[in-house]
Amino acid sequence: MSKPGKKKAKNQARRANSKFASHNISMLDHHQRVGSKLIPPLAQLPKMATSSWVDHHMPEMLWAVLLAGTMERRHYLNCLRRIAVVCREWFLKSDQTADAEDEAEAAGDTEAGLDFKVIVDHTKLAEISDQEFKKFLSVPLSHPLGYAALRPLLLLDCLPGHERWRRELAVEPTIDDWNTLARSVAGVLDHQSEASTDIRWFKVILPIISGRMFFPASAAESLEDLRLFPDKGDMRRVRPFIRSAEMTMRRNPPSLWADEFWSLAMRSTGCLDPSEGQGYTFIDTHIDPDSLYAARDEVVERFRRSISPERVDPRLDSAFGLALYALSVLEEVGMHRIHTRIIGVVSLRALAEVCITLRYLAHVDTPPLWQSYRVYGAGQAKLAFLKIQQTLGDLPAFVDEAAIHAIANEDVWQEFLNIDVGHWANSNLRKLATECGAKDIYDRYYDWSSGFMHGNWAAVRDTNFVTCHNALHRLHRVPRMAHRPLPSVEPDCAELVNGLLGVLEKLYPSAEAIPRVALLNAKQGVAPS
Repeated sequence: MSKPGKKKAKNQARRANSKFASHNISMLDHHQRVGSKLIPPLAQLPKMATSSWVDHHMPEMLWAVLLAGTMERRHYLNCLRRIAVVCREWFLKSDQTADAEDEAEAAGDTEAGLDFKVIVDHTKLAEISDQEFKKFLSVPLSHPLGYAALRPLLLLDCLPGHERWRRELAVEPTIDDWNTLARSVAGVLDHQSEASTDIRWFKVILPIISGRMFFPASAAESLEDLRLFPDKGDMRRVRPFIRSAEMTMRRNPPSLWADEFWSLAMRSTGCLDPSEGQGYTFIDTHIDPDSLYAARDEVVERFRRSISPERVDPRLDSAFGLALYALSVLEEVGMHRIHTRIIGVVSLRALAEVCITLRYLAHVDTPPLWQSYRVYGAGQAKLAFLKIQQTLGDLPAFVDEAAIHAIANEDVWQEFLNIDVGHWANSNLRKLATECGAKDIYDRYYDWSSGFMHGNWAAVRDTNFVTCHNALHRLHRVPRMAHRPLPSVEPDCAELVNGLLGVLEKLYPSAEAIPRVALLNAKQGVAPS
């Protein structure tokens, strides 16, 4: 039995046609709410140290990254297999060595055992003898592309054992080698990419074949899958196992020279801005102006037919006012060609709130609620007016002091008007949407568009930064010369406004229907039938 006051979590359905449908994603019902934060499952675990493949561990395997970025997959995998056999003897443990390491481990010496160093990485390659290094290097250099693949390493003065690499390769790097390095690194920036997983497999298979890792007899099939990777086993199971196993074999702490590598790459290469040369473009509107103005004319006419003798009619004014406000926003979106601009998304957010507000008012439909909505707005005008009176110097250009004063005193003298600093319905928009059956509007339109209203980082990032295409810069941000055109908000705005007009029709029925706003056919320039 669930505890009182707690809602039973429901398994939230995933959208089947999403390109992310197959990704492992924790849905909202799997998050734990702590105060105002929603904590995903992994973040609920005890705090642990994070380990970055790209930042700290991939640079140690640059030799393998370059092979993977230059050779066909079957060729570089063959190289990795042969290298594993060659280097296996470096890590084989004799009985005497094993006893010494066991004694050291018992004494608390963390250098004993595997200790994350059964790795043929650049730090290890700098420590081995010249004879061992030559034997290792002979494998990739036996391939026709071996020299070309490894030559970019000579650009990196910070590389452990750099002078020996230069001596053994006996070639001079060229400026084009930076491009080779960048292309190769681009293939492994994603820690789950094919090339990344292949290199991580090499790191896992080496301690296994050198006898430094042991598995129970029940794992025989899994070991066979690893040995014959990628030609045996279900890759949906094998690849994740490789990645999780590799994470246990990383240097701890990471090598310091990895940071030097990224710093050198940033200094030595320029950004690749995919938005360079792009300016602002304005896409023609698809809002049919005839249908828009026909809808507005009918709303105005219906208001005139519905006027009551009351001096103040909160229901009439609020319902029709919200509809006219929504039509006005839609007109500005379409007529001023802002439907692919930032202000267009802000307008969509405003329309979503207007629609939910009217839906809720119509759902409850009581005189006190309509009055509360109206009085709250008048109180906000009074609050703004009083703050204006305390403003020193010139007022902001957008402020019409007389208009604000008139609204604050329109229904009642402001000295009798309370100011509510809360919410007109003692609630919030999400709760209103849920109660009146408009939660779908809230979920579809409100959260993402609110980021544009508030200037949240996600909106700033989406519109005014682009990802540098130089992989050696680790996908950092580059400012756009002009913010990117966004998906048009016109279809969504029109849908919201038309839905709002339907609510108004129910509140104030008439023999004639209010025309709905139509979208023009983009190719023919005519309204669809």
